[in-house]
Formats: sequence, structure tokens, C-alpha cells
Amino acid sequence: MPEKILLVEDEAIVAIAVELLAEEGLQFHLKSSITEVEQRSKQIVLRYRQNEEESEIAGTHLLVATGRIPASGELELDSAGIEIDERGYILVDDYCRTSQGHIYTLGDVNGRGAFTHTSVHDGQVFLDHFLRRGGRRISDRKMTYAMHIDPPLARVGINELEAAKTGIDCLVGSMPMSSVSRAREKAETGGTIKVVVEKESKKILGATVFGVGGDEIIGMIALAMQAELPYTALQHTVIPHPTVSELVPWIFNNLKPLPLNQAWYSGCRLFCNRQLKGKPAALSECTFNGKLTPVSPNKVVERFN
Repeated sequence: MPEKILLVEDEAIVAIAVELLAEEGLQFHLKSSITEVEQRSKQIVLRYRQNEEESEIAGTHLLVATGRIPASGELELDSAGIEIDERGYILVDDYCRTSQGHIYTLGDVNGRGAFTHTSVHDGQVFLDHFLRRGGRRISDRKMTYAMHIDPPLARVGINELEAAKTGIDCLVGSMPMSSVSRAREKAETGGTIKVVVEKESKKILGATVFGVGGDEIIGMIALAMQAELPYTALQHTVIPHPTVSELVPWIFNNLKPLPLNQAWYSGCRLFCNRQLKGKPAALSECTFNGKLTPVSPNKVVERFN
């Protein structure tokens, strides 16, 4: 029973999504379990339990989104000596080769991306390797995705939630879509743009664009990441006005250290303890499973799931 929507996104993005989707009339019943579904006349009635209380929702349609599993079990892969992982995904190397080097596997079933664009890239990787023209590898691609809600949510690389787990000294920046003149012109000011960069190398580690045009803007940032450009390359780029993308250079003027408390909602069980045995503890000291441990503001000592 999930406690939030968009499990892989950080809390700020989730909060914006809940607010914007609620304005569209969507309701979320989190931490709930379905107990029964029945047909009543022309309606479908779903019963669920939430906080030990039984409730029901009635409607004309029911969409069941339980996720997907690979259909590799139907392929009799054992007879071909092709290895799969514990979830049923076919194991491949950086060139989409299976454990049988002359057999390649592309697309969702190899577990290296479940998007049309990653499947297309798998095909490009395969052709480069099969035709011995070198070039592309799976590990070289910067993972991007777009959620086509209104406004769209798009991401490349890691977000603040994931950055807090890496131990990398990061800088983060964010600006609201209300700062974008084109967004104001369209009266679509909901959302935000967020970036994560590595402080020392100035490389862009990831970005989240939640707002009008976000699914298009993310390509600009993905290109910079693929080319391993420093964030200053985008920061110094002149973008036509008025466009949504003109906000991108400005966001890099607003970089700040990743706050330690990002780890609180990142899935790391990190609890700052300012009071230890009646004595104030240093702000740089935190408790990991009951043990006082010094920790730098931008470094998570241990990851807990």
C-alpha cells in the first residue's frame, strides 16, 4: 500500500502533482487495500479498506494498473541456455547480448528500460555492435522519461531524492514555472524546474521539469548530459524570448548545497538528533539506527531501504 503517488519522485514534485491533479478532480486514496469489486446495475462498485475503515467508490469504468512482468517464461529459455534474473528479465550486456553471445534481446524484456525510446536505442546499440561500427552502449545513455499528464512531468538522470543517497557533493536549484513568461502567457504556471549538479566537476546529474513544455525541454538538458557538458554551458546559452526553455539558463544561477534533510524523505533512515543523553549534539552528528555518527551535510553515510 503506497504512501504517496509517483514513488520515484521527491516530495516537492509529488506535492505539486497532487495539487494540480486535484484541481482536475482526481482523488487519491493512499494506504488503502481493495477488498471487493462488484457490478451493481450499470455501475462498478469498488470496496476498499483505509485506516481500518471500509469505504466504497462507484463508477462506470475500472482501470486496473497492476504493472507488467516479462513473458520470458513462455520462451523456454533454459533450452537455449539463456539466463534470466529473479524477476524473469533476460540478462544482457552493454550491447544487448544475452548469455549466448550470438543472441541479442531488445526492449522491455531485458529490463534495461521500459519505454519506447529506450527500446529504439536498444536497436541502435544492437546494430552498431552487430555491424561492428562501434559507438553506442546501453550504459552510455542518459535515462529520460516523460509522464504525459497536464502539465507534463519529465525527468533525466537523478533527482534530489536519489542524490541524497549517493554521497556525492551536489548542488541543487529550482525555479517555479510561474517565473516563465511563456507559461504566464498560456496561463499554465503550475509546476517547477529542478536540477542537480556535481559541485566539483560541474556536471549535470539530473533534472526534473514539471510544467508546460516539460516533455520538450528535458531534451535540451539530456543533450548537455550526454555530451558531458558542464552546467555553465547551459547557463551561458542565450535562449529566445518568450519561450519556456529560457528559464533553463537562469536556474543555474540559483544553485545551493543539497540540504541534509533531503535524506529524510529519500528512503534513508536518517534521523538528526540534537539532544543526546541530555546534551546538545552537534548539527553534523546524526543517529543511524541508534548510533551517533558524524556526517557531512552532503554525504549520506549509509543507505537504508
